[in-house]
Amino acid sequence: MYLDSAATTQKPQEVIDAIAKFYSSKYGTVHRGLYDLSSSATRDFENTRNLIAQFIDARSSSEIIYTSGATESINLVAHSYLRPLLRAGDEVIISIMEHHANFVPWQQLVKEKNATLRIVPVSENGQFDLGVYKKYLTRKTRFVAVTHVSNVTGVVNPVRQIVDLAHEVGAHVLVDGAQSIAHMPLSMQGLDCDFFAFSGHKLYGPTGVGVLYGKKALLHEMIPYRYGGEMILEVKEKVSTFKPAPHRFEAGTPNIAGVVGLGAAIRFILDLT
Repeated sequence: MYLDSAATTQKPQEVIDAIAKFYSSKYGTVHRGLYDLSSSATRDFENTRNLIAQFIDARSSSEIIYTSGATESINLVAHSYLRPLLRAGDEVIISIMEHHANFVPWQQLVKEKNATLRIVPVSENGQFDLGVYKKYLTRKTRFVAVTHVSNVTGVVNPVRQIVDLAHEVGAHVLVDGAQSIAHMPLSMQGLDCDFFAFSGHKLYGPTGVGVLYGKKALLHEMIPYRYGGEMILEVKEKVSTFKPAPHRFEAGTPNIAGVVGLGAAIRFILDLT
């Protein structure tokens, strides 16, 4: 018996087989070769991106960025989106129920920028305290980061209400979906959150792969947070230009086998529903 899926999930045979098949007979790099193995790997890589977009009801696969997991997804938003915008006196709101991955990045960023971190408590019954949250929301609120489902208590937060209230004061919202992604139907258009982060390994997929969903208009504004191959349009001696999202945020050779395994995990879940 295994009862630790809040930390990580066991892997279905379909996922193990997909990864093994990729390494044994289909391995190739993506986006960089014209030979058959590379073309096949690229198709699998991008087909999984399309599958993820459908799975979470994103408007476009261009809103799906591959990362190493939810932790990297959250840090990407902190560094590429919020850091250039945050000013002294601005406020960021999180909750006391956040995983460290959705707590510490914002804590450190507000410290760097001389901004303020507001931490929403839980009520007596363990719920996100909407009353306090409403009091914290002002025109100083620049950003809100909140978990969809607590990894400790299993409480499901009223994310759509949290998002709507934040948007009323002009703030954007990141939702940590690491605990919800495997257990409930999700619609990015329905939640209307600006960013959504999750890990593959909590979705019956492999470790080392995750996803950041971001609204296309916001991704277009964001600068890359790391540089290298894969995200380049052109390099000159004094200036470089970069691909549009999502590839501008995917520098370096990606975890192709992890993406293949993630696709198999999503198909496994879809077959159960």
